[in-house]
Amino acid sequence: MPSEKDLHDEFGLARETVRRALAVLRAEGLIDVRQGHGTFVAETPGRIELRPGDCAISTAAVTVTRVNGDIETYPAGTTLAVTD
Repeated sequence: MPSEKDLHDEFGLARETVRRALAVLRAEGLIDVRQGHGTFVAETPGRIELRPGDCAISTAAVTVTRVNGDIETYPAGTTLAVTD
C-alpha cells in the first residue's frame, strides 16, 4: 500500500486522518503493518468451514451466501452459528 505520506499527499487529507483510517483497517485485520517494510493488505482465507456447534463473531460486516443462492449481509458484531 502507499505510505502514510503518499496517502496524505494524494488525497489531501490530514496526516492524523490517514493514521486513524489505517488504525481502523489494522484493528479490523484488513492490513498488516511491518515496521521498516511498509503496510500490506492482509491475506484472508477464502473460506472457513464451520461445523454444527461452532460459533463466530464478526468484527466487520459479513455477507452470507445461502445454498439456495440468497445473499444476506449482517453488521459487525453479528454472532454466526451453525445449527443442525
